[in-house]
Parts: sequence; C-alpha cells; structure tokens
Amino acid sequence: MHKHLRTPRLPVLGLATALSLVACSGTEEVTTSSATTSHAAPETTTVSSEASPSAAPSTTPTPPPLNQGPSPALTGTFEMEGSATITGATYDSMPFVLPLNPAGPQETMVRWVQDWGESPATAEQGTTYVLGHAWGQQKLVFNPFSEVVTANVDLSNPTTVEGLDGAQVQRFATPVLNGSLIRMTSEGGAGREWIVDNAFLVGKEQLGSDADLMNTEVPGRIVLIACAVDGATDLEYNVIVTGHLA
Repeated sequence: MHKHLRTPRLPVLGLATALSLVACSGTEEVTTSSATTSHAAPETTTVSSEASPSAAPSTTPTPPPLNQGPSPALTGTFEMEGSATITGATYDSMPFVLPLNPAGPQETMVRWVQDWGESPATAEQGTTYVLGHAWGQQKLVFNPFSEVVTANVDLSNPTTVEGLDGAQVQRFATPVLNGSLIRMTSEGGAGREWIVDNAFLVGKEQLGSDADLMNTEVPGRIVLIACAVDGATDLEYNVIVTGHLA
C-alpha cells in the first residue's frame, strides 16, 4: 500500500494541467547555439605491428559500483543507455512552480524538481522526478525515449490503474525500454544508476490523477516525464519512464 503523499493537496490537484504543458513546444526556450557538439568523424588510430613492452600491473583500486559510492551533487551529467540513447545531457534543478516547464537549453538540459520527491543526492529515500523537453519540430533532450515509447505502444489497448479520488487512469504501456540504464553523475564520478522497469503513455489530462505516479515516497524510484512525439506530431499524451536503483 502506498504511503500518503507529502506533496500538498492543492498543487497535486493542479498537476493534471501543469504537467500536460511539459516540453511539448520548443518555441519559448529552444536554443540553436553554435556551441552544440559537432559530429566530426573520429580520428584514425594507427595500430603498430611492433610488440610493446608488457604493462606493469595496475595498483589503482577498482572503484565500487556507482550506487555504492558517494551520492551525486545537485548538478551533473545525465545519460540513458539502451533502446533509446541520451548522451551529452546535463541535469540541474527546477522549482516546484506550476505549470512545470523545465528551463533550457532544451536540447541538452533535464531538470529534477525541488520540493516534489527527492533530489539525485537523496534518491534512495523516495521518488526523483526528472523533466525534459521533446518536440515534433526539433530534436530535444528527451526526444529519443519519447519517440521510441510512442512508436511501440498500442493506443487501442489501455491498462486501467487507480487514480486519485477514485478516478480511473488509462496507461498505454510497452516493455521496449525495460532494462535500459539511466545515470546521473557529478564531478569526481559520484552518481546513481537506475534500471528502467516501465514505460507508458498517459493522457495529459490524466497524468496528475495517477495515484502511483504522484506517490513521492517510493524508495529509489526515478520518473522521467516528457511529451509524446510521433514523428513530427506532438500527441495529447505524456511519456513516462520509471526505473529503480540498480
């Protein structure tokens, strides 16, 4: 049984509208800076046929698995590895101000939400919510998983889950991302890693009524939220990706 939410009741009621506005249009904060990483061809590596002297045994200790080391800082790098790949992204915080609209640069920045669940530094204690932009007119930071999940759901085959105040919420799920890895790391290599265990679409008007998603106290859970993108079309759904600490 889920614990009661720590989020005040009034903001929770407003989330159905607020989260429906997340990342569906890049018109406000899309940046096209020339500083964007270039995709130059890799340098050619020459392999010598001469035998090299045997390397001395390394005395550097093997670092512990990411989740056994120190917690990450409140800013750092964000990665996803698996059926949808995200590299070169960074993370920072955003205030819990409705409507929730993560600030850019939208091509590379994701935001965890202050005062709603946990930060990456306290991920073990509850749910960490991370928001990013996806858009049909431009490739933004969360387009990779938004497009993959949207392409693999069956919108004629919903699963009904419990909603707040007795509401019934419809999800459209796919296992396509299950087993993928999400990492948030900061300077010095401190970080946390999650394994994706679910991905689904939920109607924008229903997202804030999904009792499970609104539960901030699921230990070690991460929830990624973006808009659903089908090719160049933005749908009236949000894409949700959830994972647990590895």
